[in-house]
Amino acid sequence: GIGRGLLDMATFNAINEKMYKAVAQSGGRIDSIFFCPHTSADKCNCRKPKTGMFEEIMQRYGTDLKNTPIIGDALRDLQAADAIGALPVLLLTGKGRMTQEQNELPPHTLIFDDLSAAADAITGRG
Repeated sequence: GIGRGLLDMATFNAINEKMYKAVAQSGGRIDSIFFCPHTSADKCNCRKPKTGMFEEIMQRYGTDLKNTPIIGDALRDLQAADAIGALPVLLLTGKGRMTQEQNELPPHTLIFDDLSAAADAITGRG
């Protein structure tokens, strides 16, 4: 959203601060947040469906994202997940229903009504 002008860095940081607090109050933690601030005209490697952001995550944490659930509501989210061998997970919130109607999902995409349903299924609680 930053590159497209949907929000500025101050708003982005305020959203993240609220998210950090909510997660901490529930006993969780967020180790880091990765984002692409660019526009499509910038031709960067971190803007999905390119995989640069995921490659940065793998490098920073010394891990492989193969079969790791990657959750999103846009086709480019799912395409990036698929390109690195992760498990694409579509949420039908936000742009998710429109994304599903495009009939272009990677064949092994999991689909859930919302984040809570996805989290329950992924963690074995659902």
